[in-house]
This record gives sequence, structure tokens and C-alpha cells, in this order.
Amino acid sequence: MPTAGIPVAPVYHVHRQRAAQSRATLGRRVQTVSAENGNYDIILIGSGMGALTVASLMAQMRGKRVLILERHFRAGGFTHAFQRGRFSWDVGVHYIGDVGEGSRLARFFALVTGGKLRWNRMPDPFDVFEYPDLTFAHPVGKERFAEALARLFPSERPAIKRYVKDVYSAANGFSMGIMRRNASAVARSAGRLGSAFFHSNWNLTTGAYLDEHIRDPKLKAILASQWGDYGLPPSLSPFMLHSLIVRHYMDGAYYPAGGAGVLAEAVREIVERAGGKILLRQEVLRILVQNNRATGVLVRTPRGETVEYYAPVVISNAGAPLTYLKLVPENCSVPFRDDLAQFVGANQPTSHLSLYVGFSGDPSQLSFRGENHWLFQHYEHDATYRDRGTWIGNGEPAEIYLSFPSLKDPEARGHTAELISFSDYAPFARWKDQPWRNRDADYQALKARISNALLDSVERRHPGFRKLVEFHELSTPVTNEFMTGHLRGGIYGLPSTAERFRRENQAWTDAWSPIGGLYLTGVDVASLGLAGALMGGITTLGHLPDGISMPDILRQAARQ
Repeated sequence: MPTAGIPVAPVYHVHRQRAAQSRATLGRRVQTVSAENGNYDIILIGSGMGALTVASLMAQMRGKRVLILERHFRAGGFTHAFQRGRFSWDVGVHYIGDVGEGSRLARFFALVTGGKLRWNRMPDPFDVFEYPDLTFAHPVGKERFAEALARLFPSERPAIKRYVKDVYSAANGFSMGIMRRNASAVARSAGRLGSAFFHSNWNLTTGAYLDEHIRDPKLKAILASQWGDYGLPPSLSPFMLHSLIVRHYMDGAYYPAGGAGVLAEAVREIVERAGGKILLRQEVLRILVQNNRATGVLVRTPRGETVEYYAPVVISNAGAPLTYLKLVPENCSVPFRDDLAQFVGANQPTSHLSLYVGFSGDPSQLSFRGENHWLFQHYEHDATYRDRGTWIGNGEPAEIYLSFPSLKDPEARGHTAELISFSDYAPFARWKDQPWRNRDADYQALKARISNALLDSVERRHPGFRKLVEFHELSTPVTNEFMTGHLRGGIYGLPSTAERFRRENQAWTDAWSPIGGLYLTGVDVASLGLAGALMGGITTLGHLPDGISMPDILRQAARQ
């Protein structure tokens, strides 16, 4: 979203100043761990799903010794889970589609985790969109979805039918675009051929499509209700991106049995069997480059010491902005660096608030079965996004995503919920440099006010909810920024506006970089979410030295 009042050039200079400050405080003592004495073939920055995919398959199929460096104290990036007593929550894996038995995506996950991951199917309906005077429960299957909408809006039946058809065409166009970025000649050819048959207009926004084809404003709002899954309202999101998400969930939703933390733990075992490691609380300060080739990374350890790790291949799962604007030295040749900095300065990343709730009893007594609830105060999604920061000090959220990890996971020990709402970074910026879990009284008071506003909003829709609440804890954009290092606590990677996907800007998110031996992986390389990050990993694998092609991965997944 173009953000008024944020100058473009100073954003880039902030990165330069911080990099200079980091170099000034490194100290003289640097421990070196090289490929010769550490025996690492690959260094991965970050441990999100893209990195886990690369690490697992290069260890399994190529025998590579991989070092994963994670700044958080838990592995997994946004796939990790955390506990407070008997309560457990995920931080990013709230649900996933397209992993039904025998599906290609399910086979990919099985391959990456060594068969350790099991999926629990969520109820049908799996998403419930609640508006002030209308509720729509999203059923499984495109025919049932279209018919349910047509019963509510009979005069729009032809438009609904066309919408479903166009969603599948646009989603296929998006998928073909990802295929065209693959290293495999077969995959690229399939992508080029497929793109000729499917909708592929990146400049068409979701809002423009709905305005052209749908008359009823309430139906427009319902069709756009899942915009929280990709973080951009109808006026800013490309219809192709919207369509990819809608199609992804059309045949139902699933949740990992045992929680999202199963993913990182399964990959850890695979990596360690091949002689690799996952190291936590390791903040990568800089990518080491000689003669325009990445040779390793400079890392700050939990004790404040600096360590150099060397390997012939370095892969960043930290996202394009953090990689090119902070980690790659300024004297390295990155032709698009200024353009990327300008884009980041003009497009504020989407950030959010998460309230983690533990219950004294079973929320199913309030008729919840494990489905997600999207609570909206009105039908204007663009206004909700525009005003996402104005309610923080004194107001109530215009939207809340309500999820129940314990009802989705048969192995949960205590009943839990998550209340998620969009926010702006600005109301929290003053606390960014204060230590995590030890910020001042004003910050704690603001968190308490926000927590109560979220709980009160749910209580008005679902009376009795607050009475069940035994524990709650709020995370804010500065929490996310501290844990991930992402600018302003962004959670969706590089903002997915049309500008990002233009042909002249695709180098920002290519799996290969202008620097030899340096690669990118994760959501920026492919698409959003857990599935998108995994596909980003698969895309990167094809471009690595001694890498693995998409056809080879498909064959291996089919055998397993």
C-alpha cells in the first residue's frame, strides 16, 4: 500500500546506517568456521518452510551437510509453535488447503518431513464469514460454494458461476508463472504453454474484477472475505493472487496433527542424520562476499560474540528486502537494489496483532467445531485496511480472524484460540528498541487495552466467550520484528501488489541472485503461505549446484 509520509530514500539510508552501526560494534574477535573444519556444504539463513524444504531434500537426496541459522529461539519461522503451561499455539500455520490424501502437495510435505507429518481435516464448513446482518459459512467444493452463494443472492447466479470459473483460470495462470521460474526446462516449457491458456493479467485488482462483474456490495464483500490470508484489500490485491488463495481452500482445509512445530522437528532429524545442524539464536549480520561471490555469513551468537561460517552455497530465507538491503554488503553489485528500496519505502508491509488465548473449558460448548471465524464490523474491506492503525489507541477492530488450534489438533492438551487483527506499525514504533518481554508500563497498558478490545468484540458476537478465558497473551508488530528481523514486523514477505510481479521487477525475487553462490528461497520466490513457501523451496532446489529438478522431486515424492 502506498504510504503517505514515508520518504523513499531515507528508508534505504536507514538500512545503510544500521549496517554501519552493526559493523562498528562487531568487535575484534571473530571465530571462523569454514567448510573445511565445519564440513558444511550449504548455509541457510532462517528456518522457515522454504529453508526447511531445501535443507531436507538436499540432505536426503544429495547427502549435503546443511547449516541452518535461525535468530529465534525456536526453529521453523512462522511454522513454529510455542507453549504456556498446557496451552500450545501456532504462530502462522492456521490452516492449509490442497493436502487431501494423494494430492501432490501432500506428497511434497510427506517427502520433506520423512513421512512424519499427518493432516487433520477441518470441519465442513471450514471458514465462516460473519458480517453485522449476514453470515456465510464456506462449504467444501466449488459447486456447493457457488450454490450456497446463489441461494443468498439469486439475481447474481450467472455472475457467481463466472466468478468461480475465472478464479480457477487466474489461479492456474499464477501457478504457470511459478513454473516458468523453475530451473527445469520441462517445467518452464509447461509454464509457458499453460500461461497461454489461462488468465494472466497482473494489473487487474480484486476490487476492479468485483466491480465489473458483481452488482451487490454484500456479495462483493463476501467474495473478498479471505483477503486476510494474503494481507491486501480488494483495491490493492491482484485478482490472480486472490484467486490462488480462494482455489487453494475450495476443497476444504487441514491442520497438522501435533501442531505446526512437527514440521521443523521432523526436518531437524533429517538434517542431523546427514551431518548438518540447526543453530538457534544466531543473528546473521552480513553475507560475506569476495569477488562478487558469496562465501559465508557473519553471525552474532547469543553471547554477543561474532562468528564467521563459510560454505560454497548461501541461501537466504529472510526475504528479498532484508537480504538485498541489509545483509548483502553495499559495495556488491546488485543492479536492482535502488528500485527494490524504493518499492519497500512506498509499500508498507502488512503487520498484525495476535492474541493467544487459553480456555478453562471446551469452546465447543459455544458451538465452535474447529472452523475459522472471520468477524467483520462492516462490508468495506478497503476501509478496514486503511484504518487498521486508528483503533489501536481507543477503539475496536473492524475485523478479527478467530481460530481454534485445539479443536483442529486431536493431540492438543489444553483448549486454545487465536484472535488476529491487522494493525499498523506506527503505534508501536516507539518500543521497537526496548527488550522483548521487558518493555515499559505504557506498552503493557496498551497491550492490555488492545487485548480487552479484541475479547470484547468476540464476546458481542459469541456470548460466553470471555467467561471461558483463563489466559491470554498479545504479540504486536514489534514482537514480530524482533523475532524475525522483517521490516516493521511484516508477515507476508514482499508486498504482493501488481508492481512486484511486473516483468522488469521479477529479478527481486528470483531464486538465483546477481551474486555467485547466493540464492533466495521461501514465499518471496513463489507465493504466500505454507504451501507457497514450500514451492519456493522447490524452485530454489532446481537452481543450486548439484540441485534437484522438479521432475526428480515429483518422482521421489511419488515413490515415497
